[in-house]
Amino acid sequence: MLVFLLQILINRELRQKRVYATVAVMTVLLTVIYMLYDDYSDIITFIVNMGLLAFVRRKKYFIVTSLTATLAYILFSFFGNYATESIFHLFNLGLNDWSGWLFEAIGETIVTACMLAVAASFKVLKKRYPRQFVDGLTLNVIVSALAVVAVAFFTITTAADNYNIGSGFLGILMLILVAILLINAGTFLYLFYSYTLRVQNNRQALERQQYDIYVKNLENSYQNLRKFRHDYQNILLSLGEYIQIADDPELQQYFRQVVTKSKQSLNRDFGHFDNLEQIKDKPLKAIIQSKFSVARQAGIQVRLEANDPIAAIAIDSVTLSRVSGILLDNAIEAVKGQSGGQIAVALVKYPRMVELIFANSLNHPIERLDELMVAGHTSKGAGHGQGLATVRELLDPLANVTYEVSSHQRFEFIISIESE
Repeated sequence: MLVFLLQILINRELRQKRVYATVAVMTVLLTVIYMLYDDYSDIITFIVNMGLLAFVRRKKYFIVTSLTATLAYILFSFFGNYATESIFHLFNLGLNDWSGWLFEAIGETIVTACMLAVAASFKVLKKRYPRQFVDGLTLNVIVSALAVVAVAFFTITTAADNYNIGSGFLGILMLILVAILLINAGTFLYLFYSYTLRVQNNRQALERQQYDIYVKNLENSYQNLRKFRHDYQNILLSLGEYIQIADDPELQQYFRQVVTKSKQSLNRDFGHFDNLEQIKDKPLKAIIQSKFSVARQAGIQVRLEANDPIAAIAIDSVTLSRVSGILLDNAIEAVKGQSGGQIAVALVKYPRMVELIFANSLNHPIERLDELMVAGHTSKGAGHGQGLATVRELLDPLANVTYEVSSHQRFEFIISIESE
């Protein structure tokens, strides 16, 4: 029953009524088999436990949990007896009808606690490394390692039962098996960590490459836009000479109207902002320039404050760009429709720290700032919601980064980045 309960705790897919009914039937079946064929009960437990495969879609992950649950129960049961015997010896308790039940209760309590610890460990690992638990290569390695341990264990126990191997020698064999298991686990954890680190580095390198391409394309687009504005003005001037020669008052009047409107539009440089040259981090500079251009075209007032050159910021440029993009998108969404809405970004340089402030005006104060950082919460009126949960996930793991949120006359998100 403990094996099945551990499976249900680890696998969310098994939490359904028909599974509970199946588990009850399997438990009765295993109890009968244990009474009739005790020598092979461990192997049969694993085989019967595999019957739950019919209820899950992620077959490979279930095989991992099934092997882990079965081996954990068998190992903890074996060493649980030694632990219980040690407790009885420590308190000078003998075995009789009453203490026999106490012996069983203590042993099962120890095994149950160990099994729950295994379930909790699985949940922590799966939450911390979700991608690895769906990666086919990683699961193949885990299944192979557990299968080797399971075959070795079942071989030892079956040989011990059939050839009357003493409990002392069997204990030595079990200790050797546990040592092998720990060595395999250590090797796997090292390979697992190396693989995870390599995947993470490759992903970060790819993200940096994509951001570099994005920044380069953005700069090229801005330069092409400036060239077009200049060429367009020259074309209008040349065309104006011909229209002045033509004897057509209506055409001349229409042309003057077109030129007036064009000058008003062309004189508004949506891509130029004061103090932008102070930001030396190209991805951050590109994000601010791009989002400010969008805001300015929407009629939103923008302001950038950066009195000192900001060259090196002790944070991954891709992470900083993602965070800045989310915060500016939220700010634009919040200010749209406001009368005289404003967005401001400030970069303040200290001797060992850089502080970034993202602010926007508010129509109404925000009552529950803590809810804004919760995934799934959205507040379109304030413009801050789902994205801030992502910001928290990106910034929380960074030891040198702290942030705070405030909402008084305006909404502010302040990020403090210490030099590493």
